[in-house]
Amino acid sequence: MDTRRRLTEAFDTWSAWADARAADGDRFEPHLADLAARLRGGRPSPPRAGAGHPVEPPYRAALVGRFAATLVELEGRVCDGDPGTAALADEVVAELAAMFGLPAAYGRLTSGGAMANLEALRVAREAHPERGIAHSADGYAAHERGCDVLRVPAHCVRTDAAGRIDLDALATLLAKERVGTVVVGAGTDTLGAVDPIADILALCRNHDVRVHVDATHGGFFTLLAGAVELRGTPAARHLRAIAGCDSVAVDPHRRGLHPHACGALLTRGTNGSEEAGPGQGRRPGETGLDQAPPGATAAALWLTLRALPLTPDGLGELLADRLRSTRRWRDLIDGEPELMLYQEPELDILTYLPLTGEPRPRLSSVATASRHIVKADPPDAEPPVHLSTLRVRVLDFLIRHPRAVADRNDTHILRSTLLGPECVAHVRPAHERLTALAAAAPRRVHTAEPDARSASVESVM
Repeated sequence: MDTRRRLTEAFDTWSAWADARAADGDRFEPHLADLAARLRGGRPSPPRAGAGHPVEPPYRAALVGRFAATLVELEGRVCDGDPGTAALADEVVAELAAMFGLPAAYGRLTSGGAMANLEALRVAREAHPERGIAHSADGYAAHERGCDVLRVPAHCVRTDAAGRIDLDALATLLAKERVGTVVVGAGTDTLGAVDPIADILALCRNHDVRVHVDATHGGFFTLLAGAVELRGTPAARHLRAIAGCDSVAVDPHRRGLHPHACGALLTRGTNGSEEAGPGQGRRPGETGLDQAPPGATAAALWLTLRALPLTPDGLGELLADRLRSTRRWRDLIDGEPELMLYQEPELDILTYLPLTGEPRPRLSSVATASRHIVKADPPDAEPPVHLSTLRVRVLDFLIRHPRAVADRNDTHILRSTLLGPECVAHVRPAHERLTALAAAAPRRVHTAEPDARSASVESVM
């Protein structure tokens, strides 16, 4: 795509209007050089793949669409006041709903995934004002904070050895507590774990409990539920089950190659409420806390979905590359003497840890080595790796690695998500870079048995 030409067309559209109005360039033009100098020190999203932060660098179509709409958006005009961008918002919401198998759902764009989830919690409170909300212990931290903001009782459900909601624990909770909605994750932001949505949905229906899906991190992988990369896996079954849930929060900013400040809440229509049109009062999902986002958000997402449609061979093909690359890197780590998998990846998030040279690794040693690797990786290194750490609780670590010595209550491991369309070619050099960093990490070789305090903590676990 000729980005410069497209941006020039957008600018010409704006300048035709601006030239007819009084110019105020003399107020800011003297400061433009200073602003350019300050921005020059920053770095845009790297054009090549990285392996740390789970946010995809924005696709060029998204940047062009956002810039084009911003140029003609007067006085912060929003979608509701602009029929052009309002129509674009309706189109993209319909496409997102169709992706999840919710053609009768209604929805709206929000200022981000966190706000979409907050609006969903507000809907849950209005649907069952006398009941609480259950969420995963490994789910998005904003769920518990949102319940606190809305003054709704929050019930935290323990997870299994793969980071998914434990069905037995949830069944026990539903039998004991007054729960109106269960929040499930379609790919958690920590481990990429997909909760057993199909089984939870059946359980909740027996208790007259709603199910909200936080699909902000892994929802777009629904495009691959029938593809070879996920076919026959538990994740595919549970992603397909989203179609039977009551609401879904999705964040194109995460896996949809979209710029910041974009989310969407989709709510299943009931009693004909999906027929309600604009101006017919507030609909479920509209909390009043988040007004309609600027029309630039709708325009940017609309143009992105024209370039990368929500189909297996559109955006799905890029996601398939990430799954294949993740599994290739998983195999490399599994055969690497310097590293060890924390758990098997379910989607595109890899979690692993450096080996510390101890027969029974101490959690303190794992944390020290992980932090050393992250700090030792300079931001301008070639190839770029951009590693990040993940804090894990002692119980969660010991469930997966029972021989570890619990000399502290938590530890830090390494977490990676391959980014960018170049991720396939990036796996091998990124792994070699990571291996070199792990080999240089501090080590402590212990031949003696753990001290009494460590042994007693481990025995309790």
